[in-house]
Amino acid sequence: MHIKRKSEYINIMIIPDSKHEVKSIKINKSIFKVTIATSMVILAGLFSTIFYFAGTYTYLYATIKEKDKIISLKDQKIYQISNIKKSQDEKIAMLNDNAKKVNEKIKSLDDLEQKVRRMVGLNPQETSRGGITRDSRKLTYDDKTTNELANEIDNKTNDYKNLINDISNRLDYLNSLPSSYPVSGNITSKFGGRTSPYGENSEFHPGIDIAVGYGTPVKAAGKGIVSYAGWLSGYGNVVMINHGYGITSVYGHNSQLLVKVGQAVNRGDVIAKSGSTGRSTGPHVHFEVRLNGNPVDPMKYLSN
Repeated sequence: MHIKRKSEYINIMIIPDSKHEVKSIKINKSIFKVTIATSMVILAGLFSTIFYFAGTYTYLYATIKEKDKIISLKDQKIYQISNIKKSQDEKIAMLNDNAKKVNEKIKSLDDLEQKVRRMVGLNPQETSRGGITRDSRKLTYDDKTTNELANEIDNKTNDYKNLINDISNRLDYLNSLPSSYPVSGNITSKFGGRTSPYGENSEFHPGIDIAVGYGTPVKAAGKGIVSYAGWLSGYGNVVMINHGYGITSVYGHNSQLLVKVGQAVNRGDVIAKSGSTGRSTGPHVHFEVRLNGNPVDPMKYLSN
């Protein structure tokens, strides 16, 4: 019996266009199957590789994005910190300027205070700051506080200026007062009622008489302007000084006058030489003080 065996080959026919012959390729079935299987394995491996790299790429991409996000956040944080530092630096610079401004104000105030103290003869070491320190490290004020303090110091400065003006006026008044004896000698006749040296009748004596030798320098009792220098009945050669504040001093019976009307004099300046001119019984200085034209007791002004 003849058994027909199955063909072990596969014929693949290639039919081109009409101008070419039909081609036939014979492939062994076993080889074909192996080739198909191998191709499937290769494709499976290829797809697996593609999926693997795709997954890896996705993971790496996500990781990189996350890191970029973290880096971006860090950059933002660094930027914020830089801005904060810049703001703090500007704040420190502002505070330093404010401290400098306050120090300048306080120094100006100190100068005024020292001027006042010198005017009234106080020891500069006794200066009181009133709780204000000149240490710029402690003067860390914001704009509002600094401006308030500066205004307060300005007000205090104005107070000091007013005080200086008041003290200056007071010193001028004190310097103008006829508080110094015009000569040094014995007082032979006081202010007020007395027995007349020319008889036993009583009379009002508008000043004091100070006995001195002939030609003794007569000095101004206080600062002022010479308002009269010449002969006056009863007073002889007389000098009158207007001290301001309604006060006038009178120096009578001089032998010689050394000043002129309108001349400014200070306390202690020599204005005449003593004598016995006018209604006088001997060399002496008649000294009067008049307040608003009325004679007052010179002893109320003269220093002891």
